Amino acid sequence: MGTKTALITGANSGLGLATARALAQRSFDLILLCRNEQKGRAAQAEVKKANPAVEVDLVTADLANLDSVRQVAEQVRAKYPKLDVLINNAGYTPAKIEFVTEGKAWPGVEKSFYASHVGHFVLTHHLMDALKAAGTATGDARVISLSSGAYLGGRAVRFFRRIDDLSLLSAYCDDKLANLLFAKELAKQTAGTGITAYSVHPGAVRTNFGADTPGFLGKVFSLAGPLMRTPEKGAQTTVFLASAPLKSIGGRNNGGYFADSQLKRTHNQDVTDEKAKWLWEKSLPFV
Repeated sequence: MGTKTALITGANSGLGLATARALAQRSFDLILLCRNEQKGRAAQAEVKKANPAVEVDLVTADLANLDSVRQVAEQVRAKYPKLDVLINNAGYTPAKIEFVTEGKAWPGVEKSFYASHVGHFVLTHHLMDALKAAGTATGDARVISLSSGAYLGGRAVRFFRRIDDLSLLSAYCDDKLANLLFAKELAKQTAGTGITAYSVHPGAVRTNFGADTPGFLGKVFSLAGPLMRTPEKGAQTTVFLASAPLKSIGGRNNGGYFADSQLKRTHNQDVTDEKAKWLWEKSLPFV
C-alpha cells in the first residue's frame, strides 16, 4: 500500500503513463483512468513493475461521455473515500472539428473542448467529496490540470460557441486556456478545504499526441517530434506538483501556472479572475 492515492486521466501512454510510473516510484497508490481498457491493462502492468509494493487500479471512462464520467467517479468514491491527488492529464486532438450536443444548456460544444475541459470539470466536481476528505484529514489534497504554452492562442470568446470554421489549432489553444482558467478558479472555489490546484505546461513532449491530426497541425506535431522532450522529462513538473512538500511549491502559488517546476507569469489577456469565474459558471450546467 502506498502513502497517498492519485488518480491520473489518460494514463495509458505518454505523459500520463510517465507520471504514473514516477509516482509509483514515490510510493503513491495509483488509479489509472483510461478510455481503452486493453491499453489501460497494459499500462497497469507497466506501472506495477515500477513499484510492486503499491496498488495500481484501472477504471475506464470516455471524457466526452459525461454519463461515463459520472459513473466512474461514483465507482472511485465508493472504493476510495479519500483521494489525495487528481491529475487531469488526458488530452484530445480531433482529426476534424466536431460538435457535441449532449450538454444541458448549449446547442453545440466543440468536441475537444468538451472532452478536455468539460469532462475534467465534471470528473473533478464528482470527486470533490473524496478530495475534501483528504484535505480535511491531512490538509493537503491537490488537483493538477495539464495545460500548455498553447494557451497563449486561446480565446475565451470562442468557448461554448459553435464555430463551424474553427481551426484545429484554435480548438487546441482554447482547450489549454480553459485548463489554465479552471485551475485558477478551482483554487478559489476550494479555499479553506485543504485542496490546492495548479495548471502545468509540460513543454513540447514527444508522444503520440496529435498523431491522427490531419493537415498543417498534424505536420507540425510530426516534424517537431525529434526536437521534443521525452515523456519522462515532460512529466517532471506534474510529478513535482503532486509529490513535493507544499512549502516547496509555495503557499501563495495556489491556482498558479507552472513550467519546469516553477511558477510562470501568464501572457494572455483572457487569463483573469473574471474570465476564470465566468468559465466555472458556464461549466456548472454540465455537472
